[in-house]
Amino acid sequence: ETGSSSAVDGGAGMNENAREEVVLAVKWAGTLIPVELEERCTVRDLKILLFSLTEVLPERQKLMGLSKRPVDDSVVLGTLGLKTDHKVMMIGSLEADIQSITRSHEQVPDVLNDLDFDYSKESLGSNAESEALHDANRTKLNRRVAEINIRIMNPLRDGKKLLVLDLDYTLFDCKGVAAEVADLGRPGLHEFLAAAYVDYDLVIWSQTSWRWLEAKITELGMVFHPAYKLAFVLDATSMFSITTHKNGAVVSHQVKALEIIWRKFPNRFNQTNTIHIDDLSRNFALNPRSGLKISQYKNASALRRTDRELYELKDYLRLIAIREADFTKLRHKDWKLYLATHRRLGTADSNPNSVVGHHEEREHDANG
Repeated sequence: ETGSSSAVDGGAGMNENAREEVVLAVKWAGTLIPVELEERCTVRDLKILLFSLTEVLPERQKLMGLSKRPVDDSVVLGTLGLKTDHKVMMIGSLEADIQSITRSHEQVPDVLNDLDFDYSKESLGSNAESEALHDANRTKLNRRVAEINIRIMNPLRDGKKLLVLDLDYTLFDCKGVAAEVADLGRPGLHEFLAAAYVDYDLVIWSQTSWRWLEAKITELGMVFHPAYKLAFVLDATSMFSITTHKNGAVVSHQVKALEIIWRKFPNRFNQTNTIHIDDLSRNFALNPRSGLKISQYKNASALRRTDRELYELKDYLRLIAIREADFTKLRHKDWKLYLATHRRLGTADSNPNSVVGHHEEREHDANG
């Protein structure tokens, strides 16, 4: 999944502990887009963030209203004296309307997905989560909770756990080449979703614009599949940037804050019954105990015969749904070891309804 990431040092004369932010209201194509960035970020950082929200390449963007004087991409936003909710107009066109999603993705470069940070539970210090949720980040979280209106596609079901899934490079090779978009889905995609649907309500959360996200899940056959239903879908506008310390540097990047969902549905979902699968661990920086980092699915033409991640993951998801009342006690980083251990001990099939170890039956059922 593509995502913006920048490491910025404290800067001379700036108070690193202040963690001030610039809040902008960017108008583009008749839509008002709320944007939050650290004051130390540059105009280039702003353009990269807007690219993730609109798919307008940074080089195509013209930003009007940032300053009365011309500014180039290196200008630091904090030096412009911008007030909260300062209005900016963006002029810029998409490369082309999506007639062929595959071709469009080939034309758009990977300008965002160049760096990931390990936010798995085991990599964090004892106070890492509280550090990640410092006051500035908490303010952004509260703002997103108030702003977002989640549109339910299919009714939530009583007693189900929550599975949040990334799309690009997790379930789909978004830069691959194939005759049809459906051929770029990860091997076992629909069998995986059908098996998970037994125990989980399914949510897709992608760091792309709604326009592309809707087109991709439709072309992949995920919207009207007979064996499962998506509860709802979130796009990049449901994300926000945070600042943390990694390897001695101040790091800013976008996150998928599960607390947005938990606070929208407090009587259904929380950290004990939620798992978030993503190819970028920085996306679950605020909820590391709920995150499972999956290997990236790239170069589909070479990997489609050998990639088995989803076949294994569906067994893990079924197993923990049966055996674990509190997901926070799990080490999702070691999910393959957990699965192998229960298979070796013969406890993977302890439940008569377990699908673990019965690939052929499940695939037959999912395919009708």
